[in-house]
Amino acid sequence: MGNQKLTIQEFRARIKTIRESYPHHWETSRKLMASESLAAMLPALLQSIQQASLVPSLQKRLLEVVQQFGQQIKTREIHQTLKELTGLTPSKAVRALIVWGVLAINEKGEGATKDLSTEDLERCLREGRNPYDILVQSPVPSLLDIGAGDLTFEQELVDQYISQLRAQRKLLRLHAFDRLTPGSRVGGVYHKNRDREQYLKSFSSQELEYQFWGGMSVEKFSQVKGALQRYTMCTCHAPANPTFAYEPTRIDRKLMHDHLRYTRGESRLSRYEGEAVLEVSHEGQELTFPPWKFDIVGPLALLQCMTQRSRVGVLSAIDDEVFWELLSQILADDQFRPLNKIFTKENIPEIFGNVYKELVSLSIGERVDLSKIAELRNPMPFGAMSLNKTSPLCKFRYVEIRRGAFWEGIPSSFTARQFSQMREESTPWWIILIPEF
Repeated sequence: MGNQKLTIQEFRARIKTIRESYPHHWETSRKLMASESLAAMLPALLQSIQQASLVPSLQKRLLEVVQQFGQQIKTREIHQTLKELTGLTPSKAVRALIVWGVLAINEKGEGATKDLSTEDLERCLREGRNPYDILVQSPVPSLLDIGAGDLTFEQELVDQYISQLRAQRKLLRLHAFDRLTPGSRVGGVYHKNRDREQYLKSFSSQELEYQFWGGMSVEKFSQVKGALQRYTMCTCHAPANPTFAYEPTRIDRKLMHDHLRYTRGESRLSRYEGEAVLEVSHEGQELTFPPWKFDIVGPLALLQCMTQRSRVGVLSAIDDEVFWELLSQILADDQFRPLNKIFTKENIPEIFGNVYKELVSLSIGERVDLSKIAELRNPMPFGAMSLNKTSPLCKFRYVEIRRGAFWEGIPSSFTARQFSQMREESTPWWIILIPEF
């Protein structure tokens, strides 16, 4: 476990890194907390602690507290000691120790590469053109796709990387969810494609772990069983408009819905073949959507999900409305978040000023480090949105803006490839993020 004798602070950082580096072991550790499994696991953990390069006082306290935790009676003192030594609640502390000292030790002993640091991730993004190359460089690659649609991106991603990962004997964990309910009559081509899903399921479980959740929203995903605690990457292609086009902490909901009625037309809940739908009257046409089509979640909720569940976030093919609302939440100056003022083509140049000029001057295929244009928000206001008031503060270490619907040679979504046929849409954007807690 290294020759350097770790202090408590260094050990806590090491535990955090190991936990994030081996998400599959972290999930496995949950099942090992049952009494019989834990009793069988503790001797190996104690042996690892004895052999670890830790300062003597830390080593002694760890041995004592792990032995005490193995007893049936758990005291407040034991819980406090575990939290002090690891920075985690008692149950999570023991799980993290098991990952560090037992589950991941063989992989580390065989010379497996440590997970990429945030510095490594930033370097990869700055030096490379394709952000998904990070999956090849990660020791335990995993990706979560929000709003997966017809699985075009998933198939393209697997086709591009599975042979490289196979050669490295790495398992790719590819998880995805979409708000469309399987079997619904609305949503059309945006439902998951059965042939693509069968293709993804055809790979060996040693090569690809594919999982899809239908009828799933960003808000509900935090309660999903079987999802990883944190993924290498999280993607969202063509973030839904209007779902993420208006921020509820900035704009009054009545104002949002009045604006939707003015720009999109009158809407009403109805039923189609027994299924709840939203009917919208738009430019003389009656359009049918899922009943939640005009429900507003806002960009902060999307950003919070992506940053808490992944080490790198990639949003691609972002339309103008969603892009500027997202950007307003990422930039530091309050001038970018005027209260109860909906962004329009007319007022965006004035509100964003030099940021607007710099970004719209980008040609298709160009990219820029956003921090070179304006200061980034620090911290992001995620704590105010969370029921867990002890949530760690988060900022973005690196934010990259790109111009274009999709980039040649980079896996893309079905929607991204439709932008060229959408005459009313302007050139879309990408935002690539590295969160730092």
